[in-house]
Amino acid sequence: MFGVALIAILAITGGLIAYIGDKLGTKVGKKKLTIFGLRPKHTSIVVTIITGTLITVSTIGILAIVSRDVRTALFGMEALKTELTTLSHDVDDKNKELDDSRSALDAKTAEYTALDSKVQDTAEKLATISSELNDVIAQRDQTARQLAQTQADYAAARGDLSTAQTAIATLQHTKAELDLRVTSLTDAKTTLQADVDHLNTFTNKLKKGIQVVREGSIIYRAGEILTTAILSGGGNQNDTVKELADVIYRTNQGIVDKLGIEDKNYEVLWIGQSEFDKMVAEVRASQQHVILRITAGGNTVYGEPILGHLGIFPNTHVYRQGQTIHMETVDLKTDGAQAEQIVMLFLEKVNDAAVKQGVLPDPLQGTVGSISGTEFYEAVNAVKRSNGKITLVATAKDNIYAAGPLKIKIHVMEGAIL
Repeated sequence: MFGVALIAILAITGGLIAYIGDKLGTKVGKKKLTIFGLRPKHTSIVVTIITGTLITVSTIGILAIVSRDVRTALFGMEALKTELTTLSHDVDDKNKELDDSRSALDAKTAEYTALDSKVQDTAEKLATISSELNDVIAQRDQTARQLAQTQADYAAARGDLSTAQTAIATLQHTKAELDLRVTSLTDAKTTLQADVDHLNTFTNKLKKGIQVVREGSIIYRAGEILTTAILSGGGNQNDTVKELADVIYRTNQGIVDKLGIEDKNYEVLWIGQSEFDKMVAEVRASQQHVILRITAGGNTVYGEPILGHLGIFPNTHVYRQGQTIHMETVDLKTDGAQAEQIVMLFLEKVNDAAVKQGVLPDPLQGTVGSISGTEFYEAVNAVKRSNGKITLVATAKDNIYAAGPLKIKIHVMEGAIL
């Protein structure tokens, strides 16, 4: 309908301009008017040209006003061509990078295959030498038993001293040769075992490298807690800076140990200086102990530095020891849920109540604590042994602060408690 209306407007506008031009031309011709000193005939031609020009200009103007595509075609074609050329170059660059990545992946895969084959060959050699070593050890033990028996016979008989001494010397020589063979095979086994361990270590590193080439290995997710510490508020500048720097250093060391980095002074955790200075000021401005959380600023792939984010919260006292955190009455006859479901739903409500009261939850999971499997199934079994209405009560095991964790004890009581 819009296109039909546009065509109608253009037709009416063109017709109106043509009509006005015709009238002006006729009037100029009849009255023999002139402009710019031209003859009346030429003046009429000029009026006709101006009329046609106005029709064209008005048509293009109306189309440009109502259509973004027309404006683009008239005034933005060069910009579009330039952008298209740039995008084509970008596509070519990305295709080249993709080809390079594929080539690197193929090379890594070939190297891994060769190493895996070498590991298998070395393992087979190790198995063969181990079997041979066991045989030699058995022969040595048998020879030792024969030597002991011969020595006993020699001590008992003493009749044929020369023969016995010759047999003893022969068996001792044989035993010495077998001992040397056992030592040699043991050294060979140790060497091959070290080669196998080295190759397995290198293979694992190569697997990890291939994984990074293919898709990246995320070691920390955005918002994941790297560490939680308690800082003293209201201190002087030097003490606060030292205390905060110590926490960051210990966090960095923990990450280095987790990733298995040999250089213990390697700085894998990065904190912005402006954020560090801001956190020092906020800690000094607080007049109580505060909770410091260092979290990952984004998803971190293996091999990349971890961009840390600092956050502080007041470490308020939330629950005293033995205080009721949440209680709920359940009618087992009408509820219909299993005992495990009842306890799980109750724990979720305990978690929500603690969060509302001020205990800081984990940013990713939203939990504020945990309960051991033994305590959980003790509560489940207590629910299973009950009938009718029961009341579940969660109390604090210790004094609980905002930093957590929330440690609770679950009580299962018969009947409804108001």
